[in-house]
Amino acid sequence: MQQQITIKYTDGTETTYMVRPPDYARWEMTTKKVISQFGGMWDILYVAHSAMKRDAGGKPTKTLEVWMESVADVEVGEGDPKVTQEEA
Repeated sequence: MQQQITIKYTDGTETTYMVRPPDYARWEMTTKKVISQFGGMWDILYVAHSAMKRDAGGKPTKTLEVWMESVADVEVGEGDPKVTQEEA
């Protein structure tokens, strides 16, 4: 269960993050929802931010709220965050 999310920033740069199960798990813990309820813009930005923090390897990062202000566009790549029969 992986998904690429490309973030285009207001300064014209863009970065693609690979969202992985730990990012979805953090989203579930924060929202108290299950993965089948995933789907809004906040949800997408939350998991992308989680992947960005993981990629930073412990270096300081902007908070979610501050980081979101720099996002101009989002492209969600292939993948399906819903649990498959094999994962259940």
